[in-house]
Amino acid sequence: MKLETITVEKNMLRFCLDEAFSGPVTLREETPVVHGTPRLVAQEELAFTGGAAACARFADGHDRALSRFFCRQGGTELEGAHYVTDFAPDVPENVYPYPQPDTIKTLVCPHEEGREFGIKQSRFDVNLPAMVALEEQPDTIPYEFEGQTYYFYRDSLEKLEKNMAGYEVNTLILLNAPSKFFSHEEQALLDVCIHPKYEWGDPGAFISAFNMTTEAGQRVYGAFVSFLAERYTRADKKYGRIGGVIISNEINLQTNWGNVGEMPVKDYVEEYSVAMRLAWLCGKRHYSGFRVYVSLANNWNELHENPLRLYHGRDIIDHLGVISARDGDFPWHVAHHPYPESWLPDFWNDRRATFDFATPKITYKNMEVLEAYLAQPQLLYRGTPRRIVFSEQGFNAENGPLRDLQEKQAAAGYVLEYLKARNMKTVDMMANHSYLDNLHEFGLNLGIFRYDPDAPNHRGEAKPIAAAVKAMDTPAEEIAILFAREIISPELFDYLLHPTVLYGDPDRSSETEFG
Repeated sequence: MKLETITVEKNMLRFCLDEAFSGPVTLREETPVVHGTPRLVAQEELAFTGGAAACARFADGHDRALSRFFCRQGGTELEGAHYVTDFAPDVPENVYPYPQPDTIKTLVCPHEEGREFGIKQSRFDVNLPAMVALEEQPDTIPYEFEGQTYYFYRDSLEKLEKNMAGYEVNTLILLNAPSKFFSHEEQALLDVCIHPKYEWGDPGAFISAFNMTTEAGQRVYGAFVSFLAERYTRADKKYGRIGGVIISNEINLQTNWGNVGEMPVKDYVEEYSVAMRLAWLCGKRHYSGFRVYVSLANNWNELHENPLRLYHGRDIIDHLGVISARDGDFPWHVAHHPYPESWLPDFWNDRRATFDFATPKITYKNMEVLEAYLAQPQLLYRGTPRRIVFSEQGFNAENGPLRDLQEKQAAAGYVLEYLKARNMKTVDMMANHSYLDNLHEFGLNLGIFRYDPDAPNHRGEAKPIAAAVKAMDTPAEEIAILFAREIISPELFDYLLHPTVLYGDPDRSSETEFG
């Protein structure tokens, strides 16, 4: 016997077993901290009838839907769901279909510039320490969450809303950077929200993992997500609309983008899965279609010098699948960054991107492998594949004698990767990372426009890729495809557009044979 589902109703939580058991079950509720000390919130006896029982949802201002539960019957702890798995249809404040645009084409720029390219959705970074204060500050908006008041900076919200305005839907990337991304560096907040193992002295640790190890860390994180979901999923789109959130950035490169120092990947995903789950629970209360995404860089199986800092994307997905199935599955999805292996635009020459599950990298060249991998039965959500957003990628062109060639290759590469993504069945976004070249992004030139310090909005000369972006999903697409096929070569272009993917690992047993 196991607990199959926990459903949130308006004022109740309903627990359902996988068999028609009738009798008493002891319910233990605790805070869902990981690698810390959970607090016992409540313990009570539930009287199950026909395999179902219910308890009050709210207690002293606390929504028990955010807790972790354990059930014991006859001295045996039941397996199955430990968290809420379902919401009754009348629970979310806003109920409407996910607002998927009719194009997956995405740029990261204000809509007034994006609409020139036919862009209907975008994604923006939101940094918790730039948005939230523990102590009241001038020109902040108070927000009550789980018995505590938090304060949201109005100027940060207005900047975000200006960027989001006009798009049909936006996806937010939730960051936890203590000193970058416009952090206010409020020490009281950082003491709570930054992971206790974050390496403060490491200049390459740009972002901390969210702190799931303490109740206070989870509470400020929950307030952060809940506020954004409540404000930006309204049916009237008063402040702009979001459809979901990406949790942190490229966590398989956690030493830089979700830092906790050295930690085994399984332990990292145990914490991260709770951050994903809490975001889904907080968001789903406000919008029925709220989505949460795991963020992955392109390294899928690649060997690393220190596996306690750099992980395989494949391992992260596998652990997420096991953990979510163990504790009560929920609809998590995948945000992937299929940059070329060398950052240079000729991804069709990538050598570490193969068309099988053992590929070292998933780049533009073999992006179909991700969809194939997620289609495995053990990774489906109730029989349905997880959704994919390619939320960050781009093409670098080096300053030097090959710049013009590389920029033409970038334009051709954009056409091919866009067609490949559009052919996939579960892709909802193809976002070119940079609208303008960023002078402070590791020396890379990833924009579709050059940076001009004297131009309005710093938008300088258009690169060839700008015309390619504008052409896709328009009648001009045919000309762009002809151009791309000539640059890449017709045979290779056509092959990569419809590659054959091996649904598994290749048999390498004969590779050492000789004689």
